[in-house]
Amino acid sequence: MEVSNNCSTKTFHIINENKCLKCQTFECENVCFRGIYKVINKDLAPKCVIAKEREPFCVKCHLCTTACKQKAIEIL
Repeated sequence: MEVSNNCSTKTFHIINENKCLKCQTFECENVCFRGIYKVINKDLAPKCVIAKEREPFCVKCHLCTTACKQKAIEIL
């Protein structure tokens, strides 16, 4: 799998960190009922990251990809 420099890959998650910078609502963190996503640095430069200990609980429901207005999250 090839991923550009502005994206981070976590097994089957691809997060475009440049798109995260524009976020003001942090919906990925709010909508995920499994606690997979955490947004860090919310005040300066928001960045969505995967909570590694929670990732095995992801059921690929795609609520996060639908809720993210920036379309920064892809699930393979």
